[in-house]
Amino acid sequence: MLHPAGQATDELAMICASLAFLYLVLEVGHKEVRRKWLPFVEAAYAAAFTVAYFSSPVFFPFFIATYAMTVVLIIYQAYRVYEQYRLEDSDAAWWQRRLFWIAAIGYPAGFLLLWVPENAVCPYYPWLFQVLNLHAVFHIVTTMSPYSYIVFMTYHRMVVLKREAEHRIGIGLPYVHACPRS
Repeated sequence: MLHPAGQATDELAMICASLAFLYLVLEVGHKEVRRKWLPFVEAAYAAAFTVAYFSSPVFFPFFIATYAMTVVLIIYQAYRVYEQYRLEDSDAAWWQRRLFWIAAIGYPAGFLLLWVPENAVCPYYPWLFQVLNLHAVFHIVTTMSPYSYIVFMTYHRMVVLKREAEHRIGIGLPYVHACPRS
């Protein structure tokens, strides 16, 4: 169990990161910013969330619910981007489809199949979870998923901006290479 301050830095960072991802998915399809008010609304939400977080001793269920809703909204909005590559027959579309599904499935699956069981059962069988290291696997999965989302959105942003780009692999990880302008 983390110290309360450590737990707060973990959970509040998750909220802020999800708000950044939400902003990205809502604006990625436009060359110019369309929702100039959105960063201010998200900053106000983050500030209010932080105050509520430190004001209520029983805030954790609310945190889980709001965070889950934000993740579902991000996946739903990212699916609209995925649709643009779903039927396309190109290497880039192949990469985009895979990156989307890694992002969309990995994060919720890591939470539901690794984090929830560990937190529910660990108090009864701590030795089992020391052997399984599900929390470490959870962190690996929930790092791969947002990383895939970032690569997915970066490539799409390049397409929207009409910049030539390609997917590449470096040190075993996919990334987007922006081709030099001619």
